[in-house]
Amino acid sequence: MPIYTRVFCDVVKRQTGIESPNVAAYSIAATGTPWDEQFSHILEHHKLPKDAVPKLMDEFCTTIYDETYSLFPKTEALLKLFKTKGYRVFITSGSGTGPMMKRLYEVGIFPYIDCLLGFDIYKKGPKHIEMLAEKEGLSLKQFALQSVYFGDGPGDMQLAKNAGLFAIGVAQTVDPELLKEAGADLVIAKIGDALEMDWEKLEISI
Repeated sequence: MPIYTRVFCDVVKRQTGIESPNVAAYSIAATGTPWDEQFSHILEHHKLPKDAVPKLMDEFCTTIYDETYSLFPKTEALLKLFKTKGYRVFITSGSGTGPMMKRLYEVGIFPYIDCLLGFDIYKKGPKHIEMLAEKEGLSLKQFALQSVYFGDGPGDMQLAKNAGLFAIGVAQTVDPELLKEAGADLVIAKIGDALEMDWEKLEISI
C-alpha cells in the first residue's frame, strides 16, 4: 500500500472510527486528487459533518511529513536525461511547498527542479497549470502543446487532460486501467520505462 494511502486510512480511522478496505480502495483510485477533497468525500459518504476536514488535514500533514521516502528507481536518471535535452521540470503537489522541498533535497533531486507548487501556494488543480504557463510567458494552450505531465494517479491524468497536456500515467502503485480510464495518453509500468522512450517522436513539441 502506498505511504500516502496508508496514512490516509490511519487518519480516517483515528479521527472518525471508519475502518474499511473501501477507504484504501477509494484513496488509491483518487490518487492525485487534493487530500481535502478526499477527506470530504469520505465524510460525505459516511454522512459525517464536513467541518472535520481541517482537523483531518492537520493530522494527515503532521503524520505524512514525518514519513521516510525513497525515489522510484531510475527517477534521477530520467531527470538527468530531461536536463541534457534542455527540458524544464515542474512539480505540482498536494503537499506543502516547504516540506516537499525538504524531501526533494533529502533524496538529492532538488537541483533538477525548476519550479515547485504546493497546496499552500494554491490548491493543486488547474490553477497550478495556469501559474506555470504564466511563469513561462505562454498561454495555457501554448504551454499544453509543449508539455508532458507525469502522474501516478487518476486525479493527475484528469488534471492533465483538462488542461490539454499530454498525460503519461505511471502504474507503479496504481492499476494501469484506472489511469487509462482517467484519460492517460500513455501508461508505463514504472518511471524508468520513460528512459527508453523516443521523446522526439511524441506528438508534442517539448
